[in-house]
This record gives sequence, C-alpha cells and structure tokens, in this order.
Amino acid sequence: MAKSKNDLDISVLIATYNRAEILRQTLQSMTKLNRDGLSVEFVVVDNNSSDHTKEVIESFTDRLPIRYLFESRPGKNCALNKALNEVPLGKLVAFTDDDVEPQKDWLKAIIAITNRWPDYGAFGGQSYPIWPNEEIPGWARRRWIQSSCFGFHDYSEHDTPYSPGSYPFGVNYWIRREIFSEGRRYNDAFGPHPASNFLMGSEVSLLQQLTIDGYGIMYSPDAVVGHRFQPEMLSEKYIKKRSYRLGRGRAHWGNLEPTTLFNKHPNIWLFLRLGSLMKALAHYARALLSISHNRRIEREFYAIGKIAYNIESLRLTSRKRRSN
Repeated sequence: MAKSKNDLDISVLIATYNRAEILRQTLQSMTKLNRDGLSVEFVVVDNNSSDHTKEVIESFTDRLPIRYLFESRPGKNCALNKALNEVPLGKLVAFTDDDVEPQKDWLKAIIAITNRWPDYGAFGGQSYPIWPNEEIPGWARRRWIQSSCFGFHDYSEHDTPYSPGSYPFGVNYWIRREIFSEGRRYNDAFGPHPASNFLMGSEVSLLQQLTIDGYGIMYSPDAVVGHRFQPEMLSEKYIKKRSYRLGRGRAHWGNLEPTTLFNKHPNIWLFLRLGSLMKALAHYARALLSISHNRRIEREFYAIGKIAYNIESLRLTSRKRRSN
C-alpha cells in the first residue's frame, strides 16, 4: 500500500502498450532496486493493451509497491497525464520506459542528486543501450546514432546544468512534484502512439516549457539506466522511421513556427527553407551512391531527418499563414 502524498518520496511512472513480457523484465529489474529508507510507488499505465499486460503488473504486487492504471486514449503522453491527474504523487516524479534496467542504486542517486541541487526543478541521468544477443551493425555503433535511436545519454562526467536546447532523455529523468501541482502536463500531440507517423519528443515539449518558465534542469551521471532494445530495432526500416519522426518533432518543439525571420520577411524565410529542403534531398541522393553499407545508412539517417524537419516546418508555417 502506497504512503500518503506527503510521505511518498518518489513516484516512478511507466507507460506501456502491448509489451507484456518486455514489461515483465523491467518490473523484475525494479525489484532489485535499493529502496532502503525510501517510500516509493511504481505506477504503470496500461495504454489500452490487448495482451496480458494487466496480469503481468498484478503479478508483482507482492514484490513491489505498484499501482495499475488503464488509459484507453492512445499515446504515451495521454497515459502519463492519466497518472499525473489521478495519482497522489511523491515529492519527486521519475519517468522511465517499459524496457529498462536501472542500476541498483538508481533511486538513491535520484534522491541524492535532488538534495544536492535544491534550486533545480528537473533532472536527467545517464542512460546506455543494452543490445540484443546478436551481431550489432557497424552503423549502430556510431555514438551520434546511438544518441538519436538507442538511448545513449552521457551528457557530462559531473553534475552539470543542461545548456539551452539540451534536455534529458525519456528513459531517465525526474521532476519535482510542485511543477505538476501548478497544472503542467504533457502535450498529447507528441510521443509514441499507435499511429505510424507520430511526432517524436514525448518529454521535450514539457522540459522546454520548464526552461522558458525559468526552471533549471540538472544532469548527473550517478543515476544510471540501461535501455534494452529488441532485434527489430536494429533494422534499417526502424531507424529511417525514427529519423523521420525526430525530424517532424523538431519542427514543432524547435520553435520554428514563430521565428522572427518568418514574421518579418516570410518570402525570404520560405526561400531559405526550400533551399534547405533541396540540400537535404541532394544529401539523400548522394547517400544512395555510397559504396560503404554503413556509411550509406548513416547518411540516409541524417538526410531523412533534415527532409522531415523542413517539410514539417513548411507545413506549419503554411498553416500559420492561412490562420492569419
């Protein structure tokens, strides 16, 4: 049974959809966490799964202080908002995914870091990929691709504030309860969704708004989470889709729509944006001519993100023009 709102130290929020056995591994890893002296509740939101997700969650009630919620509206951010709206939150609200393995002292590190930096409202920790038991393609070993696709996040060797435009990764960040008490919630237009063309940036739109509102975000390498990946995520198809989603998402949370140049000189902005799109298309064409298989994939990944970014930017500004 979870403690009252004032007594609970940490609420750990996890959204999940149709990955019952993957979730089982994650909850099993949570049972190994050091919770000595801490009051913790694990809140798992079933985002309308059709498999045996509920049974898996309920099988851990004798090993974890766990709460089951059900959200029928599709989308990870809808599921997270369900928990934020209905659950008595701990002093800290930690967010992670259904396919992780946190290090044993993850929760202890979260508390220690937060106590070290009382003036900061949000925090991020280190994360690294846990590969499936098969050969890893050469292109997947590139750090910048790992950062974009496979959850690698090693921002600094020491506690360091995030610079403007940089944010924690979705598998390992936490926020003080009072920030949500002020009414902030996730934008449900972003994040994982059954729709194949969803926008990446589940947490970025919220964290970006926090920085605009004056909240600092602190990184610490002491809170560490491993992020497991399934074999199908090492395919070219997967990373190309991810690159496209990332590019579209950046056009939204990158604040492109209200740019000063567009407002003052829309035709110049349009010319520059079309030029950037043509450049990205040319880069993609050159990528197809690469002799090296790994190099081709790396170049395609980069170009697809740029293409999506520019197309979505043009779509957003076209919509803004029509509304004016």
